[in-house]
Amino acid sequence: MDPLQDFVPVADVVKAVGLKGEIKIYPFLDWYEPLLDSGYLEWDDGSALETGAWRPAGGCYVLTVEGIADRDAAEAAVGRRIGFLRSRYGEDGFPKPQDGLPFRYLGRSIECVDGETIGEVDEVRAYAAQIMLVVRRDGREILIPAVEPILRRDQAMDGPLVVDPPEGLLDVAGD
Repeated sequence: MDPLQDFVPVADVVKAVGLKGEIKIYPFLDWYEPLLDSGYLEWDDGSALETGAWRPAGGCYVLTVEGIADRDAAEAAVGRRIGFLRSRYGEDGFPKPQDGLPFRYLGRSIECVDGETIGEVDEVRAYAAQIMLVVRRDGREILIPAVEPILRRDQAMDGPLVVDPPEGLLDVAGD
């Protein structure tokens, strides 16, 4: 797999904090806090990312990282992304929530339990505490909640996703 396609970004470095090299990161949709202590994170160029101490800061996190020891080095990291390799997601010990991380839905087809194909997941969005799968059909968006019992539990990285939609869920406004 192409290393750039294998990289799943989970946060951006948004600013340097203090004088001792701390960085502030802004988490994305696939963020999962236990990744900070896991050894699975890396920089967007494929180099290892070893985190030290970290703390929540509003909706962000402030952390120390091996190799960033002063303000100048922290400022040089601003704009970089951190993430993990998609190919490592299935390894024993990889930290993930019970329902998995949202990136694995992208590009997968969605089929109803009766076999009807709905389309392909074009985007994944977070609304409050719920993940929505976005399927574009006939120039419109269909939003499918990624929750049981609508979406059947699935830990795979490929193959179709199976949904059992309640009446009206797949109706697109104007149909």
